[in-house]
Amino acid sequence: MTFVPSALLALFALTFCGIWGACRVAVPDHKCDFLLIYGAAFLVFSMALFSQVASLPPGVASNAMVSGSLYVGACLLLARGVLERSGRTLPAAFYPMAFFAILLPTAYFLYVDSNVIVRIYLLNFGMGAIFLYLAARANFLRRGTVTDRILFWLIVALALHFFLRTLLTVGSVTAIEHLPRAELIKDFGTTSFWNWSKISVALLGAAVGLGLLTVSGADMIMALRSERDTDPLTGTLNRRGLDNHILRFLARSSQAPVSIVVCDIDYFKSINDTYGHAVGDVVLADFADILKKTVRSTDLVARVGGEEFVLVLAGMTVQNAYGIAERIRKAVQNRHFDQVDSGQIITCTFGVTRYRKNEDLWTAVKRADEILYAAKKAGRNRTYAEGMQRPFAA
Repeated sequence: MTFVPSALLALFALTFCGIWGACRVAVPDHKCDFLLIYGAAFLVFSMALFSQVASLPPGVASNAMVSGSLYVGACLLLARGVLERSGRTLPAAFYPMAFFAILLPTAYFLYVDSNVIVRIYLLNFGMGAIFLYLAARANFLRRGTVTDRILFWLIVALALHFFLRTLLTVGSVTAIEHLPRAELIKDFGTTSFWNWSKISVALLGAAVGLGLLTVSGADMIMALRSERDTDPLTGTLNRRGLDNHILRFLARSSQAPVSIVVCDIDYFKSINDTYGHAVGDVVLADFADILKKTVRSTDLVARVGGEEFVLVLAGMTVQNAYGIAERIRKAVQNRHFDQVDSGQIITCTFGVTRYRKNEDLWTAVKRADEILYAAKKAGRNRTYAEGMQRPFAA
């Protein structure tokens, strides 16, 4: 049973590497290299525990320095992995500073002024401080998804565990620290501090490992859903994505007006015929970029046809949505699109309607589409809105 906790941590390391491989195959565009960092953290933690339990390398001083270095290294790797999952990182200088801030004093109280109690506090409080700093830097996770919040509180629990376990059990080492070195080494393995250290590493290691596996699995599911619901060319929602998001969107906006805007690019077929589909794709992507930058991040933008897009705007009356559509129309008209002749002006046309409570989304989209058709019939490059049609807004 002595090596079971170490083997368990190594198994978690292998599992994270396996999930990383599966992620690369299933969701190629999803950034999942943080899983390799998780795997490395658990492997190094396993090596640290194995080093301590197996007394490798032999000798108190060399073993304490090697195992301590591995423990601190594992904590720093895990901290890096947690932030890299969110596309963030700790300052580069933090890693060597934290490593040497813990290990240099440890070496002093090992080789110069031997004091096992101080070394225990240095190592355990140092590792706890790393995770408290990580929690402070990762505070944004508290406002994220359920999996983000789970990850944040795992970090906090891990940090607090190092302080609480040390404070509650270090007394058992204090009772024997006056013994000669040979007896101290022999009796240290019987202290409650050491026994609880092994138990906490096994239990908390398993809890953190399972927690990170759960979070990583949820991340992969969300990435797969996002890939399924997203138009790969424009980065907007596709028709299925709009269907999947609309109920939650309307529930959040139940007390506010909602407007539906349908728009498409004028004479898009001629752009494809003149410049080729590759240039047409560039125009579509740039057009979608204008849409996304003009509306709010809480609004929905979806590509539902070749060059047809739907905007669902919360808290917007038809008049407000008309203003948004006009702003987009003018931005497109004034935009020079890559690989299109500078003399050619690309325009777009909009139809705007009010979403009526409890109506099917596509009923409202059809109504906006009919308004769009009327605007195109009147000459294109204009916005028509339900109840406030205007012949042209230049």
